[in-house]
Amino acid sequence: MSALRLLAGAAALALVGGLAACAPAEEPVAEEPTVEPTPTETPTEEPEPTPLVFTMPTDCTTILPQSRLDAFAAQNLALLGGPGGVYGDDYFFDPTPEQLAGGISCVFAEDGVDLSSLLISVAPISTANRAGIINDLTAQGLNEGTTPEGAITYSQQGDEGVVPAIYNVITQESWISVISTFGGPVFYEEAVTLAEEVTSQVFQ
Repeated sequence: MSALRLLAGAAALALVGGLAACAPAEEPVAEEPTVEPTPTETPTEEPEPTPLVFTMPTDCTTILPQSRLDAFAAQNLALLGGPGGVYGDDYFFDPTPEQLAGGISCVFAEDGVDLSSLLISVAPISTANRAGIINDLTAQGLNEGTTPEGAITYSQQGDEGVVPAIYNVITQESWISVISTFGGPVFYEEAVTLAEEVTSQVFQ
């Protein structure tokens, strides 16, 4: 019996060894590809906007873009008063508040037709005269507001009868005003647009 058990044990070992030999070889484990980290882009800093500089104009022919001057000419509105105008400063009986502040006032109108006039003025502002200008505009009962850029405005819409459209823009450096003989929504909006066009000319 012992010999049979030994033989059986040897046969079992041989069978196990044979099965092991027949087992497929282990597949090599594929290495995970190395993922390189994506380089982080350094955000480029936006350049600081260059602040606009106010330049006081000396001539009424330069306070508006040429396209507006051409539009005025098509409406028979000539530059009658102010430096560069037909009559210069002699057009005015008395100096305007803007002229008294060291600025210029310009009248665009049909010659001999007072009701067609637009008075557009530009004056410099300093710490010495700013408070006085604001007090005078406030005393006129004008509506106070602000532009998107933070400038203070004093205005009235007026009407198409006897109340003119008025629009003043006060910054730290300048006073721009537009007075239209005719008031009402249309002429008021034109006054606002004219003030914006003057701003684009004197701030660069």
